[in-house]
Amino acid sequence: MSISTFGDLASTFLTRRHSTQLRQEMTRLSTELSTGRKTDLGANTTGGYGAIAGLEHSLKLMSSHAQATNEARLMAETTQVALTTIHTQAQDLSTGLIAARSANNVTMLQTTALDAEQKFASIISKLNAGAGGRSLFAGAATDGPALADADTIITELMTAISGEVTAAGVSSAIDDWFNTPGGGFDTLGYQGADESYGPIRLGNGETATLPVRANDPEIRTLLAAVAKTVVLAEGALSGDLDQQKSLAEMSSNALLSAVDDTTMLQARVGAVEARIENAVAHNTAEQHSLELSYNELTAADPFDTAARLEELYSQLEALYTTTAHLSKLSFTDYMR
Repeated sequence: MSISTFGDLASTFLTRRHSTQLRQEMTRLSTELSTGRKTDLGANTTGGYGAIAGLEHSLKLMSSHAQATNEARLMAETTQVALTTIHTQAQDLSTGLIAARSANNVTMLQTTALDAEQKFASIISKLNAGAGGRSLFAGAATDGPALADADTIITELMTAISGEVTAAGVSSAIDDWFNTPGGGFDTLGYQGADESYGPIRLGNGETATLPVRANDPEIRTLLAAVAKTVVLAEGALSGDLDQQKSLAEMSSNALLSAVDDTTMLQARVGAVEARIENAVAHNTAEQHSLELSYNELTAADPFDTAARLEELYSQLEALYTTTAHLSKLSFTDYMR
């Protein structure tokens, strides 16, 4: 019977090779235990890396969709807040005008006109609002304000009505300034684009467009209605209380209609908000599903990994102990 033996040098190489393999395996398992991910994904997945690469691509795509929907949500919500504030201010001014007309008092009418001037400036400020570095009511021109400042617009309006001596004339001139194509509002007031901002990709082929611009007819009508009271504070129809009251009445009636139109604008933005929220919910569910699939393919079981690591540690310790004993073995001990 023959017995296979190894020389000292061959035994040393075998021991080193076995030790290296054990240490490499321990390093791999230690990495998996600390990261929670398998180190050799291809060897643990049917079909190699194809399935994992597909999942990683889908997860990156979902991440970009999440960023887009978050930006769209911020812009839509900020737009809605601005419209709500504008709606409230228009309602308050309408109420104040009704009281001022009923009082038949020039001082109260002038006070209301001054209040309208402040509200006009506030409305312009809201329409020039931005979110995430983008102007909200300027359409596709998101890098600048939607409207000229309130003082500039009021100055232009006072020039437009300078020759008018009746409430009807002032009201008509203001309507013309805001609504005539290529008129004062188009050339001096509105500074945005005629195209709406968008489309914003929400995922799965769905897009959203911000539906309100500061040059929409509803906004023009609202600004014109407020402006008809603002010019009273700037001296329009001065000295003629009857004509001033008549202009205030025209302003009040126009505001009532404009407030209803603003409600419709809020509803349009609300519909976009609902679509964005639906897209967020759908994208979140899909992302969670992809993450579960990805984890099933790539996650390392911490209990199995720890048990295997402990087993390798014992093997390596046994190898070192055996090697240490063999290194002390003399010829006499071997012959025994």
